[in-house]
Amino acid sequence: MSHVNLSKVVKRFGDFTALHELDLDIKEGEFLTLLGPSGCGKTTTLRLIAGFIQPTQGTIMLGEEDVTQVAPQHREIGMVFQDYALFPHMTIAENIGFGLKERKYPKADIAARVGELLDLIHLPEVGDRYPAEVSGGQQQRIAVARAVAYPPKVLLMDEPLGALDLKLRETMQVELRRIQQELKITTVYVTHDQTEAMNMSDRIVVMNTGRIEQMGSAEGIYNSPETRFVADFVGQINLLDGEVTGTDGDHILVRTADTDIRVIQKNGAPIGPTCVGVRPEQLQLVSSDSAPPDFNVLQGKLVGRTFAGNLTRLFIEIGLDKPVVIECKPQDAPTEIGIDLSIGWPIEQSTLLNK
Repeated sequence: MSHVNLSKVVKRFGDFTALHELDLDIKEGEFLTLLGPSGCGKTTTLRLIAGFIQPTQGTIMLGEEDVTQVAPQHREIGMVFQDYALFPHMTIAENIGFGLKERKYPKADIAARVGELLDLIHLPEVGDRYPAEVSGGQQQRIAVARAVAYPPKVLLMDEPLGALDLKLRETMQVELRRIQQELKITTVYVTHDQTEAMNMSDRIVVMNTGRIEQMGSAEGIYNSPETRFVADFVGQINLLDGEVTGTDGDHILVRTADTDIRVIQKNGAPIGPTCVGVRPEQLQLVSSDSAPPDFNVLQGKLVGRTFAGNLTRLFIEIGLDKPVVIECKPQDAPTEIGIDLSIGWPIEQSTLLNK
């Protein structure tokens, strides 16, 4: 195992800058996910760590070694691709043991290691089969086993669950995390799927246009997004555009939908345009004349509803560009479209976002 450090790493492709002076320290043994939309720089970062491409400037450290100019085959990196890249003409056992065979390991040692890894991925019975004879989820686990057969310092995974259906993807999230924790191997995972990132990671790095927008735990990023981009990309959120009009004690006053709402004052905010974020599950249906004093309250009209099994989403028009979404239990959700409603939420659950 080893930690990874990228210092002031820039990557340009002609006139296009894919990464802007990226600083990133990946701790030994952690599962770190690079999360972001297409074109944000996450796969470029992974390819730089692997050595498939070279940085325009900056340094990449693997443990105490500067590997900036070191070829991929000499970095002791394990890689799992989205399409798994298993050799179709080799058995599962031969696939897993391929790297060890190339390194001239004794046959008995290879067989022992392959058996150990088949047990680790809970597939001890498939060693004699071929990749076409196992399922997609099994192929995914086999690809991980092959990547760690010769223990790498770092395991890199580039959207390995993208080709799986939803149920299998959820199962494999748990399996991948289990394997990583049992091996205690430093892992860098790339995805655009926020659920994957939140379910699996010790830390998440949210990227946008070649820069890090925010990094931290899943809970920290979800509950305390620092920018509008992060708030909108990670989870569902209502973005209430408004104007900072002043302060009221410990609160910042924001005028939105013709109503002043309060936000806890942390670092202050200049007078002018701003945005307040509120998660759908934080909103409640309230009575406008009996809401708790520490609540923000907005008036609106029910314009839509959707049923999602364990919850119902209500769409409430409050006079902004799009309706506010609130999540509630199906038995608590009104059914009559067009009725007037009041929605409220605790002041401390308002998040003032950088534009």
